[in-house]
Formats: sequence, C-alpha cells, structure tokens
Amino acid sequence: MNRVICQLAFRESGFFTVPVIVILLGYCLFQPAPLRHYDSAVLILSIALGFGLGKFVFSDKPGVRAFLFSRAYSPKRFFLVRWGFGLGVIAITTTLIAAMILFGLRQSIQMGLFRNGWFPMIRFYELHVLWTFVLASLLSFHTTMFWVVRNRFLIKPKRTGLRLWLRRFSTFLIVLILLFVGGWAVFAIGADMLFRANFITYHILPYAALVCVPTAVLQTILTPWYGVYCYRNQEIES
Repeated sequence: MNRVICQLAFRESGFFTVPVIVILLGYCLFQPAPLRHYDSAVLILSIALGFGLGKFVFSDKPGVRAFLFSRAYSPKRFFLVRWGFGLGVIAITTTLIAAMILFGLRQSIQMGLFRNGWFPMIRFYELHVLWTFVLASLLSFHTTMFWVVRNRFLIKPKRTGLRLWLRRFSTFLIVLILLFVGGWAVFAIGADMLFRANFITYHILPYAALVCVPTAVLQTILTPWYGVYCYRNQEIES
C-alpha cells in the first residue's frame, strides 16, 4: 500500500522534480567554480525542488481527492507516506551530490574537461554546499506543504475553540517560516554574488546556521503533526 501512495506521489510531482534534480546534478558536476556554502544556483534549485514536492505531491486534482480518501489506508498513513516520499527524494538527492564529490566524479570531470586548477585541493571542501541544499530544500518543502494542506483544511468555514487557535497558530508559523526562508535566500544570493569573502564564510555563516538549522528541525517536527491533524479533520468533497 505504501508503494502505491509513493507511485502516485511520483506521478504527481515527477514531471517537475525530475528535471530540477537533473539540472542540479548537472550543475554540481560541470560548474567550474568551487561549490561554496552559499552557492546561489544550488539555493535556487533546492528551493524549486522543495516547492515542487510540497506543491504537487499534496495538491490532488478535483474529483480525485474523494476517491483517494475512500481507500483502505487511514488519512494519517496517507499523509505520512507522502511526507516521507518528499523527505526521501531530498535524502536521495543529497546522497547523490555527496557521492559525486566524495568519490571523485566531479573532480575527474573538472580536471579532465576543464583542466581546473582548484582540484584536488578543494575536493572535500565542496561538501559544504550540502548545507545549502539540505536546509533550503527542507524549508521550502515543509513551507509549501504546510501552505497547501492548511488551505485545504481551511475550506471548512467556521471554527471555534481548538480549531480557531490552530488556525491562528498555523498563520503565525507560516509567516515565521517564510521570513526565515526569505532571509536565508537573500543572504545566500548576496553572499555568493557580491561578497565571496572569508569573512562571509567564517563569521556570518555560523550565525545563519544558528537561525536556519533550528528552524528546519522545528519545522520538520511541527508541520507533520499539523498535517496529520488536517488530514484527519478536513472535509472531503463527495
């Protein structure tokens, strides 16, 4: 049953996420400049991947939604498998990027095709780019997923008590998350395009990590809890 849900998730999102992953891997292989903590192209592609997973995996087409929720699996299981599929795609992509760097594929291409003088000196240093990919893709995925599931849940018109407070909490949380994502994007792109200095790497990035890493962890804990609640209590069209 889990495999069926994952196959459905892939059919709904693959047309967007597969090209993004291919472009991302191609960039990581053929980009002659060193891959840094704050690489702007990796950041943009990571945000796009997270957005595609959060948007297309959880946005069911009209008429399909009632059929999906009439199947034998529970709403909780349906949501968690979809969420796990998104995390799995991000984890596999992270592993592929790390493997290309660790096992020397990127180095071989750079030295063979471009006679790149940075290698082998920076080979393992480039693993720092994984921080940008993981944080940006996780923040983008959970933010988009949260927005999609929340909007579907709020179709229900009237709320009081716990549901009213959950609505207020969800609004506050998504605004907070978007501020962090936007701040990280502005910082990373600005650092990559304008500064490119050791001061950025060794003095500002640790503070950015102190903001983004706890946010990503908190988001990973809270958004699935809220998503399960929404899946259990939302109205399904007949």
